Amino acid sequence: MTETLTMSSLYDKLSKLGLNQDYVRNNGLPSWWNDELNNKSYGVLEGAGYIADNLNLDLKSLLVAEEEIKFNSPPHTKFKQHNSQNKDHPYVAQALVSRVVDLIAYGTEVNFKPLPVNVNEIRTEILKNHTTINLISLLEYCWSKGIAVAHFSHFPENTKKFAGLIQWQFSRPIIILTSKQKYSARLAFDLAHELGHLALGHLKEGILIDEKIESDSNDNEEDEANKFATQLLLGDCDNCLGDKQFHNNDHLLKHARNKAIENPSVEVDSIVLNNAWHNNNWGFAQKALDKIGFTVDAQQTINEYLADRLDWDKFNDENYQYLEKVLGV
Repeated sequence: MTETLTMSSLYDKLSKLGLNQDYVRNNGLPSWWNDELNNKSYGVLEGAGYIADNLNLDLKSLLVAEEEIKFNSPPHTKFKQHNSQNKDHPYVAQALVSRVVDLIAYGTEVNFKPLPVNVNEIRTEILKNHTTINLISLLEYCWSKGIAVAHFSHFPENTKKFAGLIQWQFSRPIIILTSKQKYSARLAFDLAHELGHLALGHLKEGILIDEKIESDSNDNEEDEANKFATQLLLGDCDNCLGDKQFHNNDHLLKHARNKAIENPSVEVDSIVLNNAWHNNNWGFAQKALDKIGFTVDAQQTINEYLADRLDWDKFNDENYQYLEKVLGV
């Protein structure tokens, strides 16, 4: 086996999973890898170990030419918002994210505390320490409850993706968000949605994947999680702008700001996006948020919270570098 093993043969095999050569070279192999090793069987064998470790692959299936390449078997997975006519689940994305979950679980020491089922209890608890419900206050609440949260979008091109994942690891849940939305209010809603799944008991073990988080779901649990997220972020201000027609971005912002004054625990950007959620007014909403500067790097914010809580000394050099790269920290 090792006499004919080449990196080229591994790349060919990996491409069958949608993992192209550039992606594997940049994410699967360590930074010290030298392409002069590509045709040296002992080097390729070592490289294969790194690839399998970083990309969550079954090593034997990667090395044995006769075997079909596969990812390591995941825990039981519950897919949400899935079209039953389309069997193309986001398996590649799931495998890559699950490996990151493994590393996060290994590098953090937190104790999970069960969440109240009543969303208003959670809201009240958060508002004891914060003036509003937003991405920052939600992150701090999650970590205080022993729920690690990360953002990951380091996928190969053309990979079927998903919006969010909850994975139980070491008797505690870890939440991964993957949306490339730049608005903190949108990622705050996604995080609140995943919290809803946990609080309402939709997942007690294994993995739950939200392929999409949308308002027009025909899944009862998705509807429940959406309602939970809306109540958590907006309290009594859900659809508080009603179906009012706005002339321009300034008109929308004026009314959103007025409602935020009336509801001081609610962020203006949450009101703007909530209006778009109910009225499909996304173009107005996005331009409005751009105009008032609600374009902080929400993805970076999430991962900075994670980076501050990881015990980086526990990782070997390769895992350390891999986490730094895919989390952007």
